Amino acid sequence: MNHELREIQDKIDSYKKNTNNSVGELSDGYHSFNDLYKHRAILSAIAFMKIPYAWKSRVHEDGTMFDGMFIVGAPTPSGMVTYHYDLEYWNLFKIPTLPHAPHFDGHTPEDVLDRLTKFIETSAFGRLVTDYNISTIENIVTTQIFPVFGDDLVAKGAFIGSYTSSAIL
Repeated sequence: MNHELREIQDKIDSYKKNTNNSVGELSDGYHSFNDLYKHRAILSAIAFMKIPYAWKSRVHEDGTMFDGMFIVGAPTPSGMVTYHYDLEYWNLFKIPTLPHAPHFDGHTPEDVLDRLTKFIETSAFGRLVTDYNISTIENIVTTQIFPVFGDDLVAKGAFIGSYTSSAIL
């Protein structure tokens, strides 16, 4: 980060600390942070509806969660991707609810971008899951998502059953 940007970031950090206010209305002249966050949430809700085996949960694997938030995730051939959103967006994510999020593999925001980009690049004809990556996706579902349900075969079946062949193919 260059010196000028560092000074601006320091002022923003100081403002947040000293006023206990959000910088959500801060704008680049076109959109505020609040606007961009809302756009991101709505676009993500649409995208996650199209990613096979996507899920949402109100708690992490260890039972914790950031105040007023929930987590969404989905398997990609390169690993799980996750995002946190404010609870106000919960009902927009029309995907199955898990009792808790799967085990966190330590992915970073950069890993998420890389995993999603590779997922898109290996898709074909608008289909994310292909003959090329189906076995990897199935492995992630069985080793990372299924353990969330413990021995509850009905819950596992309901999760898989919520995805029809039209959502996957």
